[in-house]
Amino acid sequence: MRIPAILCFSCLSALCAQEEAPDAAVVELRATIGKIVDTQALRSKEVADWEARKEEMSALLEIQKRELSLLTEELEKAGTSAGDFDERKGEAEADLEALKETRRVVKEAVAAARPRMLALAGRLPDPLLDDTENERAVLDAWEADSEARDGLQAILGIIAKAETFNRRFTRSEEVRDGREVEVIYLGLAAAYYADRSGNAGVGIPGPDGWEWKAQPELSEELRNVFDQLDRKRPPEVVELPVQILPEGGAK
Repeated sequence: MRIPAILCFSCLSALCAQEEAPDAAVVELRATIGKIVDTQALRSKEVADWEARKEEMSALLEIQKRELSLLTEELEKAGTSAGDFDERKGEAEADLEALKETRRVVKEAVAAARPRMLALAGRLPDPLLDDTENERAVLDAWEADSEARDGLQAILGIIAKAETFNRRFTRSEEVRDGREVEVIYLGLAAAYYADRSGNAGVGIPGPDGWEWKAQPELSEELRNVFDQLDRKRPPEVVELPVQILPEGGAK
């Protein structure tokens, strides 16, 4: 039976007031009351400790729940990222294979076009030969294990410069018939040369390069052309022979 502490102390005070010398029963009662008080105090402390520990455990459990939730989110994101990475990796590998295939095709095209382009380059007029010297050197040194880009750029460079040359008149100084003369090219179709000494002639592209033929009777007309280009004479119509041959030089 539990005895309230206040009641026990009241009883003890009453007994003490009645008897000056406590007997054995009083001593035992005091001891019993002391044990009861100690037990209640210990129980109160244990209850308080348990409540504190329970609160701490609840807080730790809540923290663990949050950490688990965050970890789950990170794992889900990681899974999505891994899928995206695999997809991007697949696309990159496909692009790389396509690039390799393109380079292979370009290299084969350059290897096939190189001999013909070098042969055609040998038939270019002197001014255009000088202008394409670098491209022809690259193409001449190009081999099957060389970069396809270098060979392709050389071929396209020669073609671009040839097209530009073919769209305009080009004037130059060259040696013809053992003399230094002025030459005017009408694109890649024909050319004419003359000097102040009455030498003149015509040039046309041939299968092995440009072919030149002396025609002194064109000297005066050609000097007229050069004087007009130099603005020494007013512009006027001139007549010059033009002979365009199909590829191979057949008339």
